Amino acid sequence: MQPSKPNECGVLDAGLREVVATHGRGYAAIRIALCNEGLYRIGVEMHYAHGGFAFPVSIHAEGFATLDAGRMAALVLLLRSWHAPFPSEPESVRAELAAMRAQVEARLRQPTLF
Repeated sequence: MQPSKPNECGVLDAGLREVVATHGRGYAAIRIALCNEGLYRIGVEMHYAHGGFAFPVSIHAEGFATLDAGRMAALVLLLRSWHAPFPSEPESVRAELAAMRAQVEARLRQPTLF
């Protein structure tokens, strides 16, 4: 992975984008960039039928010494950022979010092969 250069706002291009959960057209992904100082910085995104969120990889975010440490931190950040479905959302959205969350949680419990 090549080091990323920040733009004028401190946002880095992700050198690695890994989709960690899918359900229909919905997905959750982590982004990891290598900085010039040798640290890995993370960002996350999630998109589903009724919404989603994204946090870009920023030079101002915490850095991690290894790619595996960055990957694990990104998965934890993704789960911490996950929201509960709104009461007005249909059962299909609830099922979509629950299925994707279970996939992310399973990645945290399994040892990585990367």
